[in-house]
Amino acid sequence: MTEDAVPVGTALQRASDGRSGPALDLSKPATWRALGREFGAPGLVLFGLLAIAFMMQWSHGGPQAWGLSGQALRDGRWTTLVSHMFAHGGFAHFLMNISALMALSPIVLVRLGAGPASWLRYAALFLFAGWAGAALYLALNPFGAVPMVGASGAICGLWGAAARVDFDGGFVPLRSAQVWNHVKAFAKTNAILFLALFALVRLTGGVGGLAWEAHLGGFLFGLFAMPLLSGMRAEAITADVPSPPEGEGAPGGGG
Repeated sequence: MTEDAVPVGTALQRASDGRSGPALDLSKPATWRALGREFGAPGLVLFGLLAIAFMMQWSHGGPQAWGLSGQALRDGRWTTLVSHMFAHGGFAHFLMNISALMALSPIVLVRLGAGPASWLRYAALFLFAGWAGAALYLALNPFGAVPMVGASGAICGLWGAAARVDFDGGFVPLRSAQVWNHVKAFAKTNAILFLALFALVRLTGGVGGLAWEAHLGGFLFGLFAMPLLSGMRAEAITADVPSPPEGEGAPGGGG
């Protein structure tokens, strides 16, 4: 056991109980080891399910058959409302989503309690964030025929949920520096991905792109739903977290 294992474990326990305590330093490897050890199991199970689905899709019609679109629903393929979250367009797509899943899951699970109830809350967050992303995607592309695949919308829901986690206990409010920083990082990441995929498609003559609508829908769901899933109220952000710079106020309602 390392010297800082005890304080990290104590901080995790207090955070999972909703009590105030020492802040966790996410820059330390010991923190991530403790997070993975204590709260990594549900994410590992979901990783396994996604890996199985990724292998199965190639012998069951490929990603196109699993993908969600307005046309797929008009054709009566309602199973794509679930299957699209477990399919991926290729190994790079799968690896990127899995990496984000394994990084975000322990942070979110710290605030979802313990035991079977935490697993159910985690599954609900993942699925409903995915459906929120799908709903926004379909609302903005109602007549589209190009299928959308990937767990990105659901994983962006985990990102939105992680933005509300306060390791000092409870949740930070929507109008806080922490949430605003996550919103900016989310916007920058999606802008970079959009431009990169756009350039790749133009250079290769392929089709497709970034389903940013699904990302946004999932992220917003996570932002708003995280405190409700745990049943704990948002608490004031700690004083040591800086406020947004003057003239750069946090967006109203977290959006």
